[in-house]
Amino acid sequence: MSPATAAPGSHEGTRATPRRSWQVVAWIVVVAVLGGQFWHAMTVGGLDFTVYRAGATTIFGNDGMTLDLYERNLIQLTADSYLPFTYPPFAALLLLPFAFIPSQVGVAIMVLFSMAVAWWISTLIVDYVNARGRKLPLQDKLGRTTTIALLTALICLSGPWRRGLGLVQINPLIMLLVLWDLVRPATRVPRGLFIGIAGGIKLTPLAFGLILLMRKDLKGLITLGITFAATVGLGFLLLPRQAVEFWTHAVSDPSRVGNINYLDNISIQGWLMHFGLTGDVLKVAMYVLIAVLLVGVAAAIPVLEKRRMRMSVVALTAFLMLQMSPISWSHHNTWLPIILTAACLDAFPWVFSHPGPQRRIALVLAWIGFVGLYISPMWIGVALYGSTEYLDYIDTVPLVVSAIPILCLFLFTCLWIWGVWRRRREPVTDPIRWESLAR
Repeated sequence: MSPATAAPGSHEGTRATPRRSWQVVAWIVVVAVLGGQFWHAMTVGGLDFTVYRAGATTIFGNDGMTLDLYERNLIQLTADSYLPFTYPPFAALLLLPFAFIPSQVGVAIMVLFSMAVAWWISTLIVDYVNARGRKLPLQDKLGRTTTIALLTALICLSGPWRRGLGLVQINPLIMLLVLWDLVRPATRVPRGLFIGIAGGIKLTPLAFGLILLMRKDLKGLITLGITFAATVGLGFLLLPRQAVEFWTHAVSDPSRVGNINYLDNISIQGWLMHFGLTGDVLKVAMYVLIAVLLVGVAAAIPVLEKRRMRMSVVALTAFLMLQMSPISWSHHNTWLPIILTAACLDAFPWVFSHPGPQRRIALVLAWIGFVGLYISPMWIGVALYGSTEYLDYIDTVPLVVSAIPILCLFLFTCLWIWGVWRRRREPVTDPIRWESLAR
């Protein structure tokens, strides 16, 4: 081969070598992170999954289970510590297959499934970023697949996903059902079907019906309502006694979920209590803030829809859902990557695009909020408290400091919503076209 013909190939090989090196390093990180989390879940994790499985075993008495589904001491940890089943009867029916397989096999299935959901979310994020004509850092060096893999690892390392994978939580399934319902083509099956199923498992996803309402998607709202009603009806049909217990008592008893003032509670009620509010002052402040956030998100949805900023629609509604619930543990916030992406790709380039005090304040609030929640309020509080014991009685300073990130994210979200409303009349010159989030 002559030098003239060999040169192009040699340059191509030279360019390919650094890219392969970046990919190898990235995949080492991915395998180490995901492998380590899988090992942790299989060896010392899975606490919440034991509750799910125990709830399922109450139906047919598997493993010698003699307790009822909504007994407070379904899982007895210590003499004065227990974990009850907190979901509707439909959730226990859905989890029934796990009662017939070994617990460790169930843990492995749930963890692998959760990581697959994280991969899918990473794909959605990469698509959204690329649809804006941008690329994620290192995407040119890593390529699409490796970028998605590395982003999956970063998501699984975040506070909500890290703790959720350790506990083997059901929240990735909830997120999959809701997101799939919103991004799929609503051709033969109307939207609302999978949100209704998610609401039957855990009531809080019903908040996403607000998107259908503000889109004036009557068919979707009816589908959501019928589907959710079917999950309730199935519970009464197959588990009548347990259904009566849940819908007349357990559903309205937040103490079954835990201490509302626990440092890991990032709901409005939770962080207001962390800052010392109690009694009537707490109730008034909580209802006012929930109302403000609810009205704000509802008003922002049509504006964002017009600009096809549909990840922002999902992000703001997810944040509303988390803030409205009496208890939202930080690991319930599996939506954090979606909220962060929407803030970076939609909020700052549009709402906070002009230099000035508002942009600087938004940047500070966003940095504190997202970094703090990525680390996790639990980790922050424990680090300052110096112990993992007696966290229900944690000192005031670590409790307050651990609540600062969610307060900052709440304030940032309010600024975001206000900015969307102020700019609602601006002409849409270049709407985002991400057809996987089309109606």
